[in-house]
Amino acid sequence: MADFFSEEIVINILRRLPVKALLRCTSVCKSWYILITSPEFISSHLNFAADSKKRTPFLLLRRRVRNSERYDLYSDNESFARISTFEFPFRSTNSWFTIVGSCNGLLCLSDDRLYYMHTVILWNPCIKKSVLLPKPNLIYSSYGSFMQTLGFGFDPTASDYKVIRITYVDCGRGLPQVELYRLSTGVWQDLSFLALEYVIYNRCRQAYVNGATHWIARSTDCYDLIVLFDMCGEVFQEMMLPVTLVDNDSTRSKDLVVYKESLAVIAWSVSGPEPGLVAWVMNEYGVESSWTKHFNIDLHEFGRGYVRPLWIRKHGEVITVWQDGSLIAYDHDGAEVKDLESMAQDLCRPMIVILSVPVAMEVIVSMGLRVITKMAMGVMLGCLRDSEASSQKLQSNKG
Repeated sequence: MADFFSEEIVINILRRLPVKALLRCTSVCKSWYILITSPEFISSHLNFAADSKKRTPFLLLRRRVRNSERYDLYSDNESFARISTFEFPFRSTNSWFTIVGSCNGLLCLSDDRLYYMHTVILWNPCIKKSVLLPKPNLIYSSYGSFMQTLGFGFDPTASDYKVIRITYVDCGRGLPQVELYRLSTGVWQDLSFLALEYVIYNRCRQAYVNGATHWIARSTDCYDLIVLFDMCGEVFQEMMLPVTLVDNDSTRSKDLVVYKESLAVIAWSVSGPEPGLVAWVMNEYGVESSWTKHFNIDLHEFGRGYVRPLWIRKHGEVITVWQDGSLIAYDHDGAEVKDLESMAQDLCRPMIVILSVPVAMEVIVSMGLRVITKMAMGVMLGCLRDSEASSQKLQSNKG
């Protein structure tokens, strides 16, 4: 094709293809293989997919079925149709994996919810590729019991994926230990000198926005705030919550989410002085005065028991999971929009995690990011363990 079209035209055509088609194209000829597996093309393909106005937003929903996990991909539209089901090749020692976060179609999974397995996996469900991270430097056999928080994100300046690990070895007293894993190097680096005097809620979901991973934390003065780790600058920063949410109210839970590429916080309570569900959105990133309340829903009238909000849809509806396993969407006024799906039969009530994967079906971030390390070109397609090999290695580690 190079004899008929310029390289620029070839690149423009190839970057529009979905990842599975691109993987097939690497077998056409050596020049295409080198082109498609180059860091420059991977970055170009990712940027094109992210900027495409025609892309369909997706929601990835995780549920537990018997003794295994299942991941279903849904269209985030009126139909809420199930598009695909991904086979989950890993077996957890903790009943189910913790989803640390997702970025560009990659999921970061941890198996340290109850036991100290030190297992962290980067998984691309679309092409069934995974990377098992090496054990971190701070482990149970050397330091004893600890609490940890993980974060996952992408550094666009270095085209590198990173996992940040914050470990408290003294029940949250004193400064934590900090380690950073870069996919490009394959090792954990000690960054404890960057640690902040905050305790990050280990049950709080992260929100990856504007190149940074965000968590809700508690200060030494016992008020709540947002702590973030900038994946590019590799530094911690802090950010204030809306004024009405800074108090440490034990009756109210808080979670960070992403809404239309903006940082948002959802707070909810089924008891206490202000029962209900409220969502705030930071309209201008980093500007604390731009926090705006989007809705305040009274959930008592629905009488379904335990509730947890999962996500804010693109039209502003909030998806919640209830004690009976139902997924319910509510509009801004608190009216029940629809029962999206009942999953009580899957025994997944508090275990559901819903993630936004807007370009999961289109990006070429198929663990080929290790190409950035200047390793052999075969890493992207041949040398990375497939899902079955990863599962076998996990089983051998547990033994």
